[in-house]
Amino acid sequence: MPPPPPPLHVICLISGGKDSFFSLLHCLANDHRVVALANLAPPPPPPPPPPPLGRTLAEDIDAADQAAHGSDLNSYMYQTVGHALVPLYATALALPLYRHPIAGTAVNVQKDYSVAPASSSSSSSTPGVPVAADVDIEIDETESLLPLLRTVLAAHPSATALSAGAILSTYQRTRIESVALRLGLVPLSYLWQYPSLPTPVPSPAGLLRDMAAVGMDARIVKVASGGLDEGFLWENVCDEGVRGRVERGVGRFGGSVLGEGGEYETVVVVGGGWKGSVVVGEEGRRVRRGGGGEVGVEFGEGVGRVEMLGGEEGEREDKWRERLRMPGLWDGRFEGLVGEVEGVSVEELEAEKEMVASELGDRVVEGILGGDGMEDEDGVGWGWQPRHESMGERRDGDAQKAAEGHPSPVERKPWSVKRSVVRSQRTLFVYNLNAPGVGSTVEDQMTALHADIMQILSENDRVPGDIVFTTILLRSMVDFATINAIYGTLFTLPNPPARVTVGCGDALPEGADVVLSLVVDMGSRNSRNGLHVQSRSYWAPANIGPYSQAIACRVEQAPSVSIVYVAGQIPLVPASMNVLEAADRSEIVLGAFRRQAVLSLQHLWRIGVAMQVSWWAGGIAFITGRHNASHEALIAWHCWKRMHQQPIVDESGNDDGGSDASGPDAWDKKYGASRKLAPEPEIEHALPDFERLSLSARASPLAAPGFLAVQIDHLPRGCDIEWQSLGITRTRVRLASRRTTDGSRVRLLRLPEANMSFSFVECPRSHTAEQCLDACSRSLELQRAECLRLGWTWQSTIYSSVPGVFSRLESQIVPCKGVWGSGGVELLAGLVLRAGP
Repeated sequence: MPPPPPPLHVICLISGGKDSFFSLLHCLANDHRVVALANLAPPPPPPPPPPPLGRTLAEDIDAADQAAHGSDLNSYMYQTVGHALVPLYATALALPLYRHPIAGTAVNVQKDYSVAPASSSSSSSTPGVPVAADVDIEIDETESLLPLLRTVLAAHPSATALSAGAILSTYQRTRIESVALRLGLVPLSYLWQYPSLPTPVPSPAGLLRDMAAVGMDARIVKVASGGLDEGFLWENVCDEGVRGRVERGVGRFGGSVLGEGGEYETVVVVGGGWKGSVVVGEEGRRVRRGGGGEVGVEFGEGVGRVEMLGGEEGEREDKWRERLRMPGLWDGRFEGLVGEVEGVSVEELEAEKEMVASELGDRVVEGILGGDGMEDEDGVGWGWQPRHESMGERRDGDAQKAAEGHPSPVERKPWSVKRSVVRSQRTLFVYNLNAPGVGSTVEDQMTALHADIMQILSENDRVPGDIVFTTILLRSMVDFATINAIYGTLFTLPNPPARVTVGCGDALPEGADVVLSLVVDMGSRNSRNGLHVQSRSYWAPANIGPYSQAIACRVEQAPSVSIVYVAGQIPLVPASMNVLEAADRSEIVLGAFRRQAVLSLQHLWRIGVAMQVSWWAGGIAFITGRHNASHEALIAWHCWKRMHQQPIVDESGNDDGGSDASGPDAWDKKYGASRKLAPEPEIEHALPDFERLSLSARASPLAAPGFLAVQIDHLPRGCDIEWQSLGITRTRVRLASRRTTDGSRVRLLRLPEANMSFSFVECPRSHTAEQCLDACSRSLELQRAECLRLGWTWQSTIYSSVPGVFSRLESQIVPCKGVWGSGGVELLAGLVLRAGP
């Protein structure tokens, strides 16, 4: 087992509010060291103008008081109410405190941040690149963090990380990430998506309960919700009684009990690990009313003091660690799955192969899309032509061919790959870009591919920001850093494409060290939505670098539906970003792999829930086969199948999702749908959403989308499994699983409302290479003919250990060591087809 990484030295951004201080405790609980506190405050007031003649002394005093204390900026980025108390925290926590004035305003009001406001058609705004001095441009208030943090780094050069208290606010998180990464700091957001994480007692107010458990006293100093009034001021929101009142009050108007939509703000007067408490007498506070019904507490300069803790109160410093609840690694369903997967024997998994074959039945069909409306059990036309040949006859024929000496060849032969570009009105597919004849290094090849990509985009009136998904195939993962540096220069706007990266070794074409395939969205950038979390948290692995967790593209013919491209997910523990190690159960065969398969699938699920995915189009499990490839494929299939069976909610009700996970952030409250006074209550999101599945498929034990396990050489970080999938939002789904006359099996998922389909074609291992090529060719030809007739486009990917056989086909090709399909049945090739407008 590798040694644990060294602890991070953390700068904690604090506003005085509850979230930043609770995040500080989680930094310490994760064995990091807090080296300093940092705070942005309102700028000092300008000198008052000379008093007009005739003004009374009382009026002079009131005017001076207004100038000194009326400095709550109502910033969408920073909390400034209560800023007069911030200097006291240095003594209360015995940590150095650094402050800097806020300059500028919210110039860039996009939810996802770049240094200059991003254009929908240009890539010219580059994060981290300063604007020329002669350009007259207003500076965004986010940039005030730079001089503050540079001052802290000058005094604490060992600092390596930056902590903030973002919970649900993409607006806040992306801005802090932008600044942190430009300064070489690791962003930490341990409270990110906290309400949706596993908890003993599911409740929107669970975070407040956890704060109370460590002794936090957070006083409400501002209310801005119709359900909260002056009576809440200076109450401790962590107190159980106050917490209940706040929950009832904001609930009347669809707000967030955590204050994420600006419903209230707090200042903390004491918390776990503090050396002293902040004390402010009644004489140091006064109520100030603002516009829009806002009411707040205002503090005079120099008011308040720190009382050092002693006796029983001093126990806070020592007891908070044992009282702090750290979210568990597993969601409810996945905790059950990991226990089940660890308990199932290899023999039981092997038995699933025969079970899957028998479940398919004797119904045999010709082709995939062509034909005259064969109907499924629920009367849905699938467009297949029937061919009356029983499954038993098909098996007998396969056995006879094998007996006659026609096994599938596995010999590797030199091959080349065909570069293809397929365009529709809405999507551009670019297959198999490679440059084997360019230079002698992988850097030369990647530089040539960079130029090739730019040319293709230019020819199609697109920019790199329109790429939504990439597949990167490497000969060696050792070259990843070199390739990533060049690849990253393509993307300067927020939300770069999702991607999957795998090492194929010598299966790549001779001389090609990197092969790229792209999906480019031809629609407006406004029709896309991205998720790019670069902070460490308990939620899912951080994506630091030029790739997002997910990009959603709206389907033009069905605007309520989106296709969600999700990045490949490996089994990293989110809070530490370390690879999940084996549990202390060495007797379990493939014990570490079993846990890794479940954890990486959980990451896929959490991202899917965050992106409102209702169903997966299918799943690809890239495996290394380091232990036993066949058994790894069986375990991956078992996980995929089980997660598509209707779950039984446990007694605690603990399951995926959370009722407060989609509460409004400050950006959304001002610019988005949350402007409505009383928005519709959010319904807990289900994935998969069985209510959207056709009735006949719900009762089927094969009601899982297509599946392939693909064995390759290496995966990022030396992991043994990486899950990849494509998500579908808010639409009805129909599933079918059939065997064709050539012995191939097909799993088809159809979206009737969006006129789209996704097919997984499994070519059996008993096929010869020629038979497999013929099956894939006919499938592609049928799909192409049908799409041309309907005015649709098509996209295909072939996974095979004999890739050269398919090199003449217009398809993305992923060369590999082996492929397995549903049931863990070994294949010669797997073909994934996508068709639609």
